[in-house]
Amino acid sequence: MGQISKQILFAAPLEKVWKVWTDVEKTPEWVEGVTSSKIIRSAREGKGLAWNERCVFGKKEIQMDHQFVECVPMQKTVTETGLPMGGSMQTTAEFTPTAGGAQATIQVEWDLGIVGAMIGED
Repeated sequence: MGQISKQILFAAPLEKVWKVWTDVEKTPEWVEGVTSSKIIRSAREGKGLAWNERCVFGKKEIQMDHQFVECVPMQKTVTETGLPMGGSMQTTAEFTPTAGGAQATIQVEWDLGIVGAMIGED
Protein backbone atom coordinates (compact mmCIF):
# COMPACT_ATOMS: atom_id res chain seq x y z
CA MET A 1 0.00 0.00 0.00
CA GLY A 2 1.33 3.42 -0.90
CA GLN A 3 0.16 6.93 -0.23
CA ILE A 4 0.93 10.53 -1.04
CA SER A 5 -0.55 13.84 0.10
CA LYS A 6 -0.26 17.21 -1.60
CA GLN A 7 -1.59 20.74 -1.07
CA ILE A 8 -2.15 22.87 -4.14
CA LEU A 9 -2.90 26.59 -4.19
CA PHE A 10 -4.94 27.97 -7.09
CA ALA A 11 -5.19 31.61 -8.12
CA ALA A 12 -8.81 31.01 -9.06
CA PRO A 13 -12.08 31.11 -7.14
CA LEU A 14 -13.16 27.95 -5.34
CA GLU A 15 -16.22 27.70 -7.62
CA LYS A 16 -14.04 27.46 -10.73
CA VAL A 17 -11.61 24.96 -9.15
CA TRP A 18 -14.55 22.79 -8.04
CA LYS A 19 -16.11 22.90 -11.52
CA VAL A 20 -12.88 21.74 -13.18
CA TRP A 21 -12.31 18.99 -10.57
CA THR A 22 -15.80 17.55 -10.89
CA ASP A 23 -16.20 17.83 -14.68
CA VAL A 24 -14.70 14.37 -15.15
CA GLU A 25 -15.25 14.19 -18.91
CA LYS A 26 -12.79 17.06 -19.36
CA THR A 27 -9.99 15.38 -17.38
CA PRO A 28 -7.99 14.65 -20.58
CA GLU A 29 -7.65 18.43 -21.04
CA TRP A 30 -5.62 18.85 -17.85
CA VAL A 31 -4.23 15.45 -16.76
CA GLU A 32 -1.22 14.25 -18.72
CA GLY A 33 -1.60 10.69 -19.98
CA VAL A 34 -5.42 10.58 -19.81
CA THR A 35 -6.66 10.06 -23.36
CA SER A 36 -10.40 9.76 -22.71
CA SER A 37 -12.91 10.00 -19.89
CA LYS A 38 -16.54 8.94 -20.13
CA ILE A 39 -19.40 8.89 -17.61
CA ILE A 40 -20.77 5.35 -17.35
CA ARG A 41 -23.52 5.74 -14.74
CA SER A 42 -26.64 7.84 -14.99
CA ALA A 43 -25.71 10.23 -12.14
CA ARG A 44 -24.23 13.29 -13.86
CA GLU A 45 -22.63 14.74 -10.73
CA GLY A 46 -22.05 14.15 -7.03
CA LYS A 47 -22.07 10.91 -5.04
CA GLY A 48 -22.60 7.91 -7.30
CA LEU A 49 -21.09 9.52 -10.40
CA ALA A 50 -19.07 6.81 -12.13
CA TRP A 51 -16.73 7.13 -15.10
CA ASN A 52 -13.89 5.34 -16.83
CA GLU A 53 -10.69 6.75 -18.17
CA ARG A 54 -8.22 5.46 -20.69
CA CYS A 55 -4.66 6.36 -19.76
CA VAL A 56 -1.28 5.83 -21.35
CA PHE A 57 1.58 4.63 -19.13
CA GLY A 58 4.75 4.20 -21.13
CA LYS A 59 3.63 2.31 -24.24
CA LYS A 60 0.64 0.65 -22.59
CA GLU A 61 -2.93 1.92 -22.50
CA ILE A 62 -4.99 0.95 -19.46
CA GLN A 63 -8.52 1.61 -18.26
CA MET A 64 -9.34 2.90 -14.79
CA ASP A 65 -12.88 2.89 -13.40
CA HIS A 66 -13.75 5.67 -10.93
CA GLN A 67 -16.69 6.51 -8.68
CA PHE A 68 -17.41 9.37 -6.29
CA VAL A 69 -18.32 7.57 -3.05
CA GLU A 70 -18.59 10.84 -1.16
CA CYS A 71 -19.25 14.32 -2.49
CA VAL A 72 -19.86 17.43 -0.42
CA PRO A 73 -20.29 20.25 -2.96
CA MET A 74 -17.53 22.86 -2.88
CA GLN A 75 -15.78 21.01 -0.03
CA LYS A 76 -14.81 17.38 -0.58
CA THR A 77 -14.81 14.37 -2.88
CA VAL A 78 -13.76 10.81 -2.17
CA THR A 79 -13.11 8.75 -5.28
CA GLU A 80 -12.62 4.98 -5.43
CA THR A 81 -10.73 3.71 -8.45
CA GLY A 82 -10.35 0.20 -9.82
CA LEU A 83 -6.89 -0.43 -11.27
CA PRO A 84 -5.78 -3.26 -13.57
CA MET A 85 -4.93 -6.67 -12.10
CA GLY A 86 -6.85 -6.25 -8.85
CA GLY A 87 -5.41 -2.92 -7.81
CA SER A 88 -7.33 -0.12 -6.15
CA MET A 89 -6.91 3.54 -5.28
CA GLN A 90 -8.77 6.01 -3.09
CA THR A 91 -8.41 9.76 -3.62
CA THR A 92 -9.67 12.25 -1.05
CA ALA A 93 -9.75 15.87 -2.19
CA GLU A 94 -10.69 18.67 0.21
CA PHE A 95 -11.20 22.24 -0.98
CA THR A 96 -11.10 25.52 0.95
CA PRO A 97 -11.33 29.13 -0.17
CA THR A 98 -8.27 31.32 0.40
CA ALA A 99 -7.68 35.06 0.20
CA GLY A 100 -6.17 34.66 -3.28
CA GLY A 101 -8.31 31.82 -4.61
CA ALA A 102 -8.60 28.24 -3.39
CA GLN A 103 -6.59 25.44 -1.86
CA ALA A 104 -6.95 21.72 -2.55
CA THR A 105 -5.54 19.07 -0.25
CA ILE A 106 -5.33 15.77 -2.09
CA GLN A 107 -4.50 12.43 -0.49
CA VAL A 108 -4.10 9.31 -2.58
CA GLU A 109 -3.78 5.78 -1.20
CA TRP A 110 -3.25 2.79 -3.47
CA ASP A 111 -2.76 -0.96 -3.60
CA LEU A 112 -1.28 -2.25 -6.85
CA GLY A 113 -2.86 -5.69 -6.49
CA ILE A 114 -1.05 -8.48 -8.32
CA VAL A 115 1.51 -6.06 -9.75
CA GLY A 116 2.27 -4.83 -6.22
CA ALA A 117 2.76 -8.38 -4.98
CA MET A 118 5.16 -9.06 -7.86
CA ILE A 119 7.31 -6.02 -7.08
CA GLY A 120 7.20 -6.46 -3.31
CA GLU A 121 4.82 -3.63 -2.41
CA ASP A 122 3.72 -3.90 1.22
